[in-house]
Amino acid sequence: MSTPTPLFVALALAAVVIPAAGEQAGHHLTEHARQSTPAQAARPAPLPLTVQGATVVAVPPGATETSVFMTLRNPGNAPVTLTTVRSPVAGHAMLMKTRRDAQGRTGMTAAPSLTVPARGTLTLSATGDHLMLMDLTRPLRVGETIRLTLGGGQGRTLNVDAVVRKP
Repeated sequence: MSTPTPLFVALALAAVVIPAAGEQAGHHLTEHARQSTPAQAARPAPLPLTVQGATVVAVPPGATETSVFMTLRNPGNAPVTLTTVRSPVAGHAMLMKTRRDAQGRTGMTAAPSLTVPARGTLTLSATGDHLMLMDLTRPLRVGETIRLTLGGGQGRTLNVDAVVRKP
């Protein structure tokens, strides 16, 4: 019979001593916590919003960008700030603000964030703030559903399924 190597003995002892030491120091883990991975334990809550009428504007083949519209409702007591949007069908996506100047001309600019007020709504529309999908990776088909992920503070996200529709 062979003699155990010092490394094997050290690992075997560590497997017995480390859990016991943690329990003596007051670190009692529930069975669920023992089975959870760090990624599961650290997963933030989703953005507390509801979505209505999520639509991606159908564009002709060869077009490389499109707009996304929807109404976001915030039932909570605190505003919710959106800071990112992404989709697997776009190379990148942007939050957009629409403004009128003193002469009544309308223009769009990329925005670092959009806010859904506490107990309020944010309507993303063709005539107002909206989302843009840029560098489309493929043609979009009318009637198909596109997955979008909205991101906000503290790493929270909300997945939205938007239907491609003709304007």
